[in-house]
Amino acid sequence: MTHKRAQRPANGESSLPDMPWYLPKQPALRKTNQAVVIGAGIAGCTAAVALKQRGFQVQVIDRHATAGMEASGNAQGIVYPKLSARDDFLPRINLAAIDFSSNYYKPFWQQGLGQQCGVLVVPENQKMADDFVLIGERFANRPEMVQVVQQSQLHALSGISLEAKTALHFPNLGWLPPARLCQQLLNDSAIALQQGHVAALRYHSESGNWTLYDENGQALLTSETVVIASAYDCKTLPQTAYLPLRRIRGQITQLPSTPESEKLKLVVCGEGYFTPAERGLHSCGATYNLKHFSTEVRAEDHLANLAQIGETDSGLAAIIGNPELTHLLGRANFRCTTPDYLPIVGAVPNLQAMLDDFAPLRRDAKTILSARGSYLPNLYVNCGMGSRGLSYAPLTAEILAAEIAGEQPSLPRELLNALHPARFIIRDLKRNRI
Repeated sequence: MTHKRAQRPANGESSLPDMPWYLPKQPALRKTNQAVVIGAGIAGCTAAVALKQRGFQVQVIDRHATAGMEASGNAQGIVYPKLSARDDFLPRINLAAIDFSSNYYKPFWQQGLGQQCGVLVVPENQKMADDFVLIGERFANRPEMVQVVQQSQLHALSGISLEAKTALHFPNLGWLPPARLCQQLLNDSAIALQQGHVAALRYHSESGNWTLYDENGQALLTSETVVIASAYDCKTLPQTAYLPLRRIRGQITQLPSTPESEKLKLVVCGEGYFTPAERGLHSCGATYNLKHFSTEVRAEDHLANLAQIGETDSGLAAIIGNPELTHLLGRANFRCTTPDYLPIVGAVPNLQAMLDDFAPLRRDAKTILSARGSYLPNLYVNCGMGSRGLSYAPLTAEILAAEIAGEQPSLPRELLNALHPARFIIRDLKRNRI
């Protein structure tokens, strides 16, 4: 299958702020259309495809021989919605992301890769239930995106008896097998994956190229344009070590289906998530382990996931019965999160130059500076998606590839800035933290 670009989100460009730190002082010139993407997870693979669609010669490099082996390696990943009745950056970007991804994944769902089965979000508390009413009113003219449903409708939608009094139904979302998706994205666009652990990057001003080196100092690849999409491993490269990323362990549990659980027709999300059965197994989870950094599957995390099923909805607990703990399968890996829970996408700043040029913000956060930002030539980053990689990645890939190709941005500037890699530098200067 030839993967086609999904329709872009509407451009609602707002007026630009007075301090254009997001614009480069000296836009990097590009002599070639060569690009290397570091990382073959969902962030890297979607970015590679978006660049290939724009005529770039793209190669992906990853420490594994096949795509999607780290955080993208779970059996079933959810295109997870997170809307709000408020008009903050986070829900606005989430809305743009799920709107875009629901179209992006359609060809894969049509091929039988995962299911566009719909996602049902049940409230975790009364405040969320109250917010659902406001969300329903706000999106009343977009029933194809989201609908508020009542308990009387839940059985027909889900196929099982749920206890929730109300829920949000996202009919165009669903689940995908992330690793298979990553590999298919590369295969469909004929993008090569090279195995190698990138431990260092070095820029050669004479040639205008970046060279990627392994831990032994051996050159792996050379390219004019480089995209770092290696999740928390961005912290290991000096150019992106400043990013305030956090690594949070998450374990999922796979449960054997029962005759009753096989009736579940869609994904149910709340305190946790629970998927329809695939080959006799449901996926549920995931834990948030802040102090554990092993990928070994732990029995106590299986227990936590089982408890989370009941907290999400007692109707889910009823259909799975009492599974034997010793028979449960699972997988643990790490989310890469940011302080504001938004991804990081865009040009990599020259940290020291930014600190020098915007130093007056330390004395007065309200200072308006006309200076533009300083950015490393043709070096970009795409990471920090937390547990919503499937939701965010198609949109951030499109934003990134458009920026690299010099195209008009597909989101309002204020939202692009909310995703920008330099936002943390500007914020911390204003708070006098750096």
